[in-house]
Amino acid sequence: WVSPVELRLPQLRGLAKPYSIELDFGPLAADAPLALAMTGWLHFGGGMANIAASHHADLPFPFPTLEAQAADGTWRNIDVTVGAPVGKTKTIVVDLADKLPSGAKRLRLSMAFEIHWNRIALFEKTALPSVATMHPTTTDLHWHGYGAIEELPSHLPLTPIHDQTGDTPNWRITPSGWVTRYGDVDELVAAKDNRLALIAAGDELTLDFAAAKMPLQRPNTTRQFFLFTSGWDKDADFHVAQGWTVEPLPWHGMDTQRYGREPRPKLDDGWIKKYNTRWVGPRPLHKLNKLTISK
Repeated sequence: WVSPVELRLPQLRGLAKPYSIELDFGPLAADAPLALAMTGWLHFGGGMANIAASHHADLPFPFPTLEAQAADGTWRNIDVTVGAPVGKTKTIVVDLADKLPSGAKRLRLSMAFEIHWNRIALFEKTALPSVATMHPTTTDLHWHGYGAIEELPSHLPLTPIHDQTGDTPNWRITPSGWVTRYGDVDELVAAKDNRLALIAAGDELTLDFAAAKMPLQRPNTTRQFFLFTSGWDKDADFHVAQGWTVEPLPWHGMDTQRYGREPRPKLDDGWIKKYNTRWVGPRPLHKLNKLTISK
């Protein structure tokens, strides 16, 4: 792993002193269909860190930028949006086709986020492989419990242990409101639309797929699986807009900068009364070892 050299103060969680990674892949042909694939994870600071950062006008732009060393040895900005591997470990791809200067020698990745990189590789793009889309045959939303956290070095992301759970969380406040009742949620996850499965802390959603219905794999090919999801995450950080309630519910096309202030458009919201019948929060429930009845 490659990690930041120095992190900011704890109040600026997720930010680091500016650092760069120089990448030498040999000569880079400007006319080649190159793509940079980078695997890592970003330590997300949350609302608290964002508010703290707003009081420091001297902080640099934290998102990664990419430069190329030209034939004359100078570094030139590459006109691409690099993005960041938000959340747990994942791979992001940067398209470099028609972006590199002639005679480019090396690449330089610079940032001021706390990003830990595990793998950075250069590829040549090829024709898209065949893609088969499958929808779950059955779904089940149910209680699972709060996962224990694996003891790992600081350069690795927070990792829960799926099979080691407890009934009590390690926080005091959870967003309160009506969430999806337990059971099948096939209708809510069948398509990318404004119907949502609202999953609370401690819940688990299992998805079953009919493997027998997959198309036959062609000889001399490799099959890979990807899970495509569309949704939103909300926490109870003091600085998160309306972070103490489940509602208002998001929708595709909303102005994310005006969350909670933009009126909800007229949508087919019959699913809300049908499925959102389970109340959670604001205090997490604590399991008692035994029930004591006073007389």
